[in-house]
Amino acid sequence: MEKAIHEYTTLSKWGNSKATRIPTSIVKLLNIDINQKFSVSVQGHSIVLTPETKKASSIHELFADWEDDGLRHHELDWGTAEGEELPW
Repeated sequence: MEKAIHEYTTLSKWGNSKATRIPTSIVKLLNIDINQKFSVSVQGHSIVLTPETKKASSIHELFADWEDDGLRHHELDWGTAEGEELPW
């Protein structure tokens, strides 16, 4: 993502807080949507907004895009359970 975009926005009052709008060109470039969460930090004299990535809520979501690389030809034996793991 090396495309440079230079836009302007204004800080406005929103209730007891301050708010600004993110221009559509930046929203499209970063592929972000309404209700996107951001972490906010300050670097030097700049405000940095970093979109948070969604964390998987289940093992199925975690491995949804995984493709088998074919390196394992059999089930791996990890030994006996040593904690409170469920037995297979």
